Amino acid sequence: MSVDALVTLGVLLGFLAVLVSGRLAVDITLALSMVALLVFGVLTPDEAFQGFSNPALFIIACFYVVASALKESGALHWWIMRWLGSQGSVRAAIMRIMAPVAATSSVISNTPVVAIFIPLVQDWARRHNLSVSKLLIPLSYASILGGTCTLIGTSTNILLVGMLQNTPEANSLGLFSPALVGVPLVVLGLIYFLVIGHRLLPDHQGLVETIAASREYAVSMCVEEGGPLVGMSIADAGLRHLQFSFLSEIQSKGRLIPAVSPDEILGDNDILIFVGQPEAVGELRQFRGLIPAETEVSKLDVPHSARALIEAVIAPGSNLVGKTVKAARFRTFFGGVILSVSRNGRRINQKVGSIVVRAGDTLLLEAARGFVRRHRYNRDFLLLSRIDDASIPDVSKAPIALGLLGLFVVAVVSGATSLVAASLLLVTALAATGCISMEVAQRSIDFRVLLAIGASLALGLALQKTGLADAGARGIMLLADGNLFLNLLLLYLATVLATELITNNAAAVLMFPLAQALSFELDASLLPFVLTIMFAASASFLTPFGYQTNLMVQGPGGYRFADYFRVGILLSLLVGMTVVVLVPLFWPF
Repeated sequence: MSVDALVTLGVLLGFLAVLVSGRLAVDITLALSMVALLVFGVLTPDEAFQGFSNPALFIIACFYVVASALKESGALHWWIMRWLGSQGSVRAAIMRIMAPVAATSSVISNTPVVAIFIPLVQDWARRHNLSVSKLLIPLSYASILGGTCTLIGTSTNILLVGMLQNTPEANSLGLFSPALVGVPLVVLGLIYFLVIGHRLLPDHQGLVETIAASREYAVSMCVEEGGPLVGMSIADAGLRHLQFSFLSEIQSKGRLIPAVSPDEILGDNDILIFVGQPEAVGELRQFRGLIPAETEVSKLDVPHSARALIEAVIAPGSNLVGKTVKAARFRTFFGGVILSVSRNGRRINQKVGSIVVRAGDTLLLEAARGFVRRHRYNRDFLLLSRIDDASIPDVSKAPIALGLLGLFVVAVVSGATSLVAASLLLVTALAATGCISMEVAQRSIDFRVLLAIGASLALGLALQKTGLADAGARGIMLLADGNLFLNLLLLYLATVLATELITNNAAAVLMFPLAQALSFELDASLLPFVLTIMFAASASFLTPFGYQTNLMVQGPGGYRFADYFRVGILLSLLVGMTVVVLVPLFWPF
């Protein structure tokens, strides 16, 4: 074994040891490994940094922006909540969650999909008195399985496509090629949880508690004339069971309806008064057909993506004290809009514009994100705070965002343009149409993930360059005794083990050179080995660490390490057997 090979082996073992110990994050550990390979001369500077020019990194970055645009526009919220429907059994709830999650994850990277779904599922579970711990592991697993259906469903798939660019098989896979195995895996996952998995899920009661309303506001919303809510009942519109507020009364054609029935039909320009917490504003803005009743909101010259909800307490010496909200001309002087006023923790039951401001009143404001910074020391306010969890989506952009995503899929499937070009065009179109601002787009990209992927590509290149990948391939071949299916099974098991110990992206990068070596030594096609890695790197069902979505649901679901193993071990075995059987059928050796 050469000196370079020994150095690379030492760096690899050090990387694994540090990662398992949890002393450093994955991205930092991989970056340090890349630096070590560069310092010891195993890789030249060009070789060490060539991973950062891989098209896969640009595609992954683009889809962080796409997911953020869909979240900002509220494009998923409306149909997801209607799909989830009303309360049923735990099994029925799991099915209603897993199906849309798997479908969405097939075209949007599954990590941001889970980030979007977690609060929606928490909200839905709270409304229907279900333990959220029964729902979030299925949510994560559905996103993992759904992501295997397309080349853009996970960052791992995108990364492997990028690594294939310099091989003869570069153009052998279409956008939906992995669906030949991915769709059966999704069906398998649904059947598993329907028959067995729901019995193995923990029931951690009390981990998700209803948020206590410490301040109560009245928020007025208007039914848009000719909008989608006109003619619908309160129940059908989804306005009966809200997380942060309740419908207090309706003002309709000059009459007041104080006790609102769920069968009450909504009409043009009806004014709906909701009472609840400050987060109610963001919640209500997600309903298409509901617009702010306060006309000042539409006059606020700030893009929706750059707005925030803010609470401000009026100081005793404020110039606002003794004036009505309308007379105070708040938007003109401060650049914000008063949505509601709370006094002594209770709402003031009158039109916002007619409320006379008093010292100590708490104002619920909608303003630009820099409002708190600009007015922190203003003598009119005692306290300013942003409500960061209460986003204000611009639902008018939802059809545009979904339409552009549909055009992207058509362009890639038809072969009109490459995946990387289509991804860049999609992001450009989303920005040009106002679906996402440049500021939000920049914040949405996880540069630490991109750093980890670029550095891991350097480590993979070192394994290939020093012959360690060939040595590993020969070890597998020795165990498999020349049997192609057994070689495929051992590669699958090695990838799953690496995924559970490190991360899916790092595992894929480390195993790709091994797949190339196996393909060369066995004189077989590279595709079945690469597809096996693609599915195996996503088959992380045993630990919370192997896949980011598992880690994301651990806290909200209150899960312990053993919960993942108990629920995932049988599913992992079933998925493994399915992959090893189906992959060679569709991509022969």
